[in-house]
Amino acid sequence: MPTFPYVIINAFTRTSLGGNPAAIVLLPPGSLAPNRPTSTPILDDPTMIALTKSFAQPITVFLSSSPPQTQGDDAPAFDVRYFSNDFEPLVCGHGTLAATKAICRGLLPGLKKDVAWDPVVKFRTASGAMVSARALPPFSSSTAAADDEEDGEYYELELPTNTVEELTGSHRDCIRAAIAKSLRKDTTDLGLKYVARGAGKMSDYLMVVLDETEKLQDRDIDINALIGPFNANILTHLTPNEDSAFVSRVFDPLNGIMEDHVCGTAHTLLTPYYATIASSGVRAGQEVYVRQVGPRGGDLWVTLDDAKGVVRLKGNSRLFSTGEVRL
Repeated sequence: MPTFPYVIINAFTRTSLGGNPAAIVLLPPGSLAPNRPTSTPILDDPTMIALTKSFAQPITVFLSSSPPQTQGDDAPAFDVRYFSNDFEPLVCGHGTLAATKAICRGLLPGLKKDVAWDPVVKFRTASGAMVSARALPPFSSSTAAADDEEDGEYYELELPTNTVEELTGSHRDCIRAAIAKSLRKDTTDLGLKYVARGAGKMSDYLMVVLDETEKLQDRDIDINALIGPFNANILTHLTPNEDSAFVSRVFDPLNGIMEDHVCGTAHTLLTPYYATIASSGVRAGQEVYVRQVGPRGGDLWVTLDDAKGVVRLKGNSRLFSTGEVRL
């Protein structure tokens, strides 16, 4: 009977009931390598999808250690697959952050525990893209819990920067109507500033910038009104006179994710956009604090690195449960 260890970790939070949960399943070394024999997979796609549905978490991450990608590279390297129900995203920010904690803290049997601070962990996605992440030293802050040493550290990952393309005319009008319905308002009363979709491979992401008077936090939203052609619907607004630069909420009912509690990928669109808005306080090379303000909440520190063409996402992660899958 094959068995595989797993953990469930809440990303971008310090609490057991906050942030965005991810199930992390460790497979034997080389199981997900692109050059492995396809006739004998450890877990085939239908089985991984069935396990994902059994976990019933926003994302399930399957990990398998692989040799370093370049000679002389000592960074731990892992092949990774992400599943959310039947959907396999190219990359998942919160799932990667959670997996980084599992690796760096040795939370899965067979992984080294308590690695040296500032390690880099490299993930190779199914498309062949490389994602880098690392653990950071514990952050000294008045908000840190004195009795929470295990979860007092921060993790950081880098994701490629993405741009947006403004939607105007009839496209904007249709989206205005859907957003107004979701916020239970008349279209004429909706404080709408900007509507755009992601460019290129991010074209299935919709970004809607609202006036700050719309107040997304604690807002009762009709998520079914957002079912449409986009995989992800990002609602956001600035938060003047608050600690955070901006807030957001993300919905993906098309793929069965009614609310994406903390979406790292969304911030690869949000951060570069807000860097173009002088009043946002977001500047290239400067770390800023932002929040997702759904019922579970999430805290992120984001940095736009123009030189590298990446957005760095930093946050805490909290171990929620551990176990073993038996098939």
